[in-house]
Amino acid sequence: MLIGAVEVYANHAFVILGPVDRPELDDWDTSLPASADTRHVAIKTRGQIDHTRVSLWSGAMPMFGEAIFDDDLDLHDAKICVSDIEYTGQWIKRIQQSGPQRVIVRVDDPGHASLVHVGLDLGPDPYVRSLPSAGGPHLFDVLVAREHDMSLPNERGLALDGHDSPHARLTAAILLLSRPDPSAPWRESYEANLIAEWLRWLAIGLDFAAAKPLGQQVQDLVRTRRPDPNTALSSQDASEIAKTILDAIAYT
Repeated sequence: MLIGAVEVYANHAFVILGPVDRPELDDWDTSLPASADTRHVAIKTRGQIDHTRVSLWSGAMPMFGEAIFDDDLDLHDAKICVSDIEYTGQWIKRIQQSGPQRVIVRVDDPGHASLVHVGLDLGPDPYVRSLPSAGGPHLFDVLVAREHDMSLPNERGLALDGHDSPHARLTAAILLLSRPDPSAPWRESYEANLIAEWLRWLAIGLDFAAAKPLGQQVQDLVRTRRPDPNTALSSQDASEIAKTILDAIAYT
């Protein structure tokens, strides 16, 4: 699941990941997509051209792009720091474990990264699964720790972590919302509100007051299209609902 994210505007084309103290990367090879010692990893990014988004994941992470680092880092004090190379800006996040631990870094474009995904708490033997996990078109693969609970809300969070390919992401989220969960009857309304929040970044000036009815519309359309309360939507129905909502936003 996503535990934090930050956008880094760096004067130089590198983002540093590791403990809070400054790195000592004596053998740093700037020609590589990533250089590391036992404590820090320097990730080559697009630099001043635009910001770089760094997302931290625990127990499960999207398998976007390519893995440029998969090794142990010594993250003492149970903290991880994301910074520019000059340490003019630092973002610090408390994490579950302290000390040496496996860290996986994947980027969208090795050597010119704009998106950096950092996986923690994945264990020694994570497995790959599809998102959504059953039914519907494949959105992307997810790397998951063996003991991690991939609940429906966690799947939805992965599906809506971003606004690229909005129709595909929204279709996946609607499919997940439509799956019946008798143990949590409140979840459908909760998920509809989360979808409404996600929709806000798809249009200029779309505040929550305007987006919330769209979330309610998703919920109503799911209930109308669902064959019965114990059955999830078809991928075709989910796709059509997503298109209806996105078309409505175009005129908001």
